[in-house]
Amino acid sequence: MKAPAMNQNKLAELLSKSEITSVVNAYFRALDEHNFDPQCFAAIFTKDAEVIRPNGLSLSGPEQISASHRQSFARFEGSQHVAAGHDISIDGSTATVRANLIAMHMWQGSRTDANSKDNFFVAGGVIEAALVQVGDQWKISKISHAVTWRAGGFKDMLQTGRPSTQD
Repeated sequence: MKAPAMNQNKLAELLSKSEITSVVNAYFRALDEHNFDPQCFAAIFTKDAEVIRPNGLSLSGPEQISASHRQSFARFEGSQHVAAGHDISIDGSTATVRANLIAMHMWQGSRTDANSKDNFFVAGGVIEAALVQVGDQWKISKISHAVTWRAGGFKDMLQTGRPSTQD
């Protein structure tokens, strides 16, 4: 027995939402695993994709995005990004995503010891992304992250690139 057309449409929408969630999560997994291979980023991003960092810096294209992240994440011994609550809207072959993000970064030399605030910083905020369907695959065309709070050793980070060693 064939499912009614409405059920087929709902199934297609759910499948697309699952694929979109996986692409967004793949980006943060690549960051956490320090996988900055341009081919990895080309599988996640469109050729002209834009990443807008919390400080407003804009990066374009998988190669520039991966190279910039490689340089930026060199100061971290480890990181963990937790994206949740993916709110996805699909319009044909385009989609938008709004999700909450909590990210923890352990500074080099911290031996992943979170007992001292100078060893890490954690931030929470919102990501907004636009995706497009390229063939049968969803890819990120634009993603931005707005930080709403920070904690840990972050006082001097914006000026020096390193955490504060004083309270």
